[in-house]
Amino acid sequence: MIRKVIMTWMCGILVLSAAESGDLLRFMNGDQLHGEFQGINQNHEAIWKRDDVSTPVHFKTSQLRHIILNGAIPAKSLTSLSHISLVNGDRVPGSITELNDDFVILETPFSGILKFPRDQVAMLAPSPLGGRMNYYGPFIEEEWKMVHPSYSGGMPAVEGNAKNSKDQPGRWVFSGSAWYWSNKGIGTALLKENSMPDQSILRFELAWKNRLSLAMGFHADFAKPKEKEANHDENQPQVRRQISPRDSSVLPMIFGNSYVIQIYSSHLMLFRTSIEEDGSPKVQSIQTNGNLVRLGESGKAQVEIRSNRKTGQISLFINGEFALQWQEIAGDNKEDLKYAGKGSGFGFVAQSEDTAVKISEIMVAEWNGMPDSARSLQVQEQDIVLLANGTDRFSGRVTSLQDKKLKFDGKYGEFNFLLDDIAEIRFARNRLAKDIEASKANLTVRLSPLGQITGQPISGNDSSLLLNSPIFGEVNVSLESAVMLDFQPSNNIIDDWDANF
Repeated sequence: MIRKVIMTWMCGILVLSAAESGDLLRFMNGDQLHGEFQGINQNHEAIWKRDDVSTPVHFKTSQLRHIILNGAIPAKSLTSLSHISLVNGDRVPGSITELNDDFVILETPFSGILKFPRDQVAMLAPSPLGGRMNYYGPFIEEEWKMVHPSYSGGMPAVEGNAKNSKDQPGRWVFSGSAWYWSNKGIGTALLKENSMPDQSILRFELAWKNRLSLAMGFHADFAKPKEKEANHDENQPQVRRQISPRDSSVLPMIFGNSYVIQIYSSHLMLFRTSIEEDGSPKVQSIQTNGNLVRLGESGKAQVEIRSNRKTGQISLFINGEFALQWQEIAGDNKEDLKYAGKGSGFGFVAQSEDTAVKISEIMVAEWNGMPDSARSLQVQEQDIVLLANGTDRFSGRVTSLQDKKLKFDGKYGEFNFLLDDIAEIRFARNRLAKDIEASKANLTVRLSPLGQITGQPISGNDSSLLLNSPIFGEVNVSLESAVMLDFQPSNNIIDDWDANF
């Protein structure tokens, strides 16, 4: 009887406006519920409160996908990007204070001092990326916008059941901390403005079903072409531009003055897009000797674009490995060699009728010019120390860290490095522990702007959670910098997709 009452109450609540403020709970079946997160009890139940319900309601965490806290706006963002990476994929933010053969000690802003077995730590990152982070998400839907080249005045409003009408352009769907595209139509772009500095790293997790066909614009200013004058009868319906799959001619209409990488399952291409002085759109293909990739029919990959407006260098990395590089400013300073990207925005547009896409874990940061790929900085038998200048690196064995000084045995002797001068330390693979199989009862706390901690929830309230980590034991995590509680963390490409896709 109680179950029937709860389900009846939920059915009524779930149809309320999504514009309510506060926390957002999303169930495994895709339903969502606004309210206030009150904590987790010892029965593995999330406690949920609403003003229109007299008593808090309890939900089994096994039925939950995630909880977005305070609209993904943290009470206090972390002020430093310094962190360590564990073998299970967790990134724990904090200041590295000590290291020896047995353990690593981290002073964290969310849980005080934590001690980690050294063989569970894959990387130390005192000064990662060489610059500050400009964006990490997506957590807030309103920070993004959609455009379609057939609708120069903006996307048409959706009324009633017209969302799935053939007369409506397809739309990206925001769910939790990811954007999804599964529409049969093509042409709708997802854009993020004012995010990329002159020297920039754009990194994101990409998942797809069927053959991949995606265009990624970066350093875009979203300038619009001049509309052709025409005698238009207001009583006649507007004739929309017909967009065919892989149509590169529409890219300037979407991204303006920009660079665009088109990535497919088997190859990739780079384009310059521009709006000429007369207002006409222009697209140019940039030739390269090697553009083959192997991404398969369905899959998942980490994509990273490094771009430098000052030098014209553009590099692409896939799953941490170097894929391709372009050089736009070299030799004679000719007009066609000037950097085409005039803005600070980026965006995505699916270019095939059959491609379903998920984009998540989007990060934009300043780039220090480091040429190495992430994976090249980790080898089987030696530790790698990369300095913050982005070029100098050393291989050998890290012996200790104390008082912000790192001792390092290299090929040509012993070195002492100041911690402030180090970007990353990657430990030898053969000295790392094997990853522990994740428990289905695990919860991942995601922090802003960077960080995630995984463990089984023991108890907690709206300000902190007590977790049992399989790596470093019980830890009380303050939620001051948290933006999401993920109850179904998964590395499986199928399980990790929203149920509606």
